[in-house]
Amino acid sequence: MKKLFIVGIAALLLVVFTVPAMAKVKMGGIIFTDFYYLDRDSANSQAWGTGADSYQVTSIQVPDITRLYGRWTNEDNVGMYIELGLGEAPGGGTTLSTSNTAVLRHAYGWWDVTPDFQILAGKSTTPFSPLNPSQLLGNSSESINVISAGYGNFYSGRFAQVRGTFKFGKMGRVAIALVDPNGGQRFNNEYLNYFPIEYMGAELTTDYQTNTKIPRIDIAVPLYFGPISIYPGFLYQYRSIDIINPAYSNFDDSLTTYIGSIGVKGGFGPFGFAAEGNWGQNVGNTRILLGLSAATQLSSAIADPNGTTNDATTYGYWFDVWYKIGAVTPHVIFSQIKSEVDVLNTSLDASSTMWGFSIPIDLAKGFRVRPELMWYDDGEIQIGGNDLQSFGKYAIYGVQFQITF
Repeated sequence: MKKLFIVGIAALLLVVFTVPAMAKVKMGGIIFTDFYYLDRDSANSQAWGTGADSYQVTSIQVPDITRLYGRWTNEDNVGMYIELGLGEAPGGGTTLSTSNTAVLRHAYGWWDVTPDFQILAGKSTTPFSPLNPSQLLGNSSESINVISAGYGNFYSGRFAQVRGTFKFGKMGRVAIALVDPNGGQRFNNEYLNYFPIEYMGAELTTDYQTNTKIPRIDIAVPLYFGPISIYPGFLYQYRSIDIINPAYSNFDDSLTTYIGSIGVKGGFGPFGFAAEGNWGQNVGNTRILLGLSAATQLSSAIADPNGTTNDATTYGYWFDVWYKIGAVTPHVIFSQIKSEVDVLNTSLDASSTMWGFSIPIDLAKGFRVRPELMWYDDGEIQIGGNDLQSFGKYAIYGVQFQITF
């Protein structure tokens, strides 16, 4: 009997090691519920269209960072991932309490050709500027408050792309993505109305035509050195332009967007930190998540009636420091963004700032609460060193509930 049992086990092991592995499927999801108090001063309320006076409101929202996902892989190192966002759209404010929107966040597949080379195709985040601060409360507020977008963090966005990733041992990898370059982007010509009288009324009121003969190129080279990782990256996009508006009949030019990025993340025991800085030209003329603030209003190029493209320069940075104490991990976050564009021999510039505390607390497996207290200064747009338009200040205090399965 014992010999028969041993023979049976051996036969079973032979079957296990000779039959091809079956495909694997995993499903999951996260539900976020935001419960917060939003307090705007009068200047901020006017800038974002919530009235002429100061503005205070309490909201309970399910933002569309709530998600449902599925992942599939097979024995040939091929896989796919699909993720849907469910809930209120960003910037919804208090008007979308039905929480009935659905968006495609990710839909991509990959093939691990070798252990060191992968091909990916579909919609996902690009490899550029991959780090984000731990700020999540208020995604569906009028100001789109998530991961410090608009206040220093450049989120490269989730777009259709074809990507190749090359690993070089455990030290790091190189990822090069060709990203869909198309998307309606306008020149930022609103502020020409504040220039001398001969330029008033020349505001660009129609989209410009663009020829995007090459895709946007996103490159990242993450490097790993024990407890510290470094994330350099670069983004490049070129467009040729022919403006439709007759006021710009002499305009025939090109527009280049480029951004350099460097990030760092590390941890030593319970202490952790992350930081990232980005600097670039015409950042608002490519499709990345910048959010809303005074500085983001000046992140796009301005075309003037002389037929000149006036490039905008934008840089932003943020840092996030945390310390884990049991189930509680307090984060201290600071971020800032600045933009400047010189047009008609005059300088336009603005800066915006965010800082505060985010404190995720794991109460049970799959159940987390995140109290957040964040202060936002949208700043002022200045012309020639003088205040032109104030965007004011506001704060968000509240707690986010997160259920994960």
